Amino acid sequence: MKRLFWVIILAVFIPALVHAEGYVLVSYGIAGEIDEPSLGLEMGGIFLSYLHPTGGAFSFGLGVSVGDTDEDPPSSLLPPSAGTEYDTFLDYNDGNEQEVNIDFGAELAPSFFAVVGLGYASQNTTTIGFSGSQYYEVATGKDSNATWMLGMRYIIEGLDIGLGYHSRRGIMAGLGIAF
Repeated sequence: MKRLFWVIILAVFIPALVHAEGYVLVSYGIAGEIDEPSLGLEMGGIFLSYLHPTGGAFSFGLGVSVGDTDEDPPSSLLPPSAGTEYDTFLDYNDGNEQEVNIDFGAELAPSFFAVVGLGYASQNTTTIGFSGSQYYEVATGKDSNATWMLGMRYIIEGLDIGLGYHSRRGIMAGLGIAF
């Protein structure tokens, strides 16, 4: 109980000491390289910068997103022998693509931020071979990609609106709260 008390105290006082505000942003992306819709969640802080001549701010956020790329590979068996000959091979995305990202923003005008982000996205893949009248699971793997994002955000107390482009997710629109 004592440890929980100190965690709450730190969570309340540290943002106040560094003049930080928080935000939570839910984003939706479509028409990118994965060509499927995606949903994301980002949590972060907005910090005052005394280095900016007009008292500007910068933001830092951590986010996760999931792209709906599951292709549902057909039911398949393990190959009966290593020498099995296949008529054709088919590659499938086996499950959704998950991403973890870090976003940085700089205030260009009051409440208007330019945002850049870097991330890592991965998903499982399966290669299915067709031989005769049967499907066989030939190989499984993981598709990994480095990602980037460019965007703009308008953040005032109670509202966070964003629009940008993501290398895998496409056009990203976000809506959230700032507190």
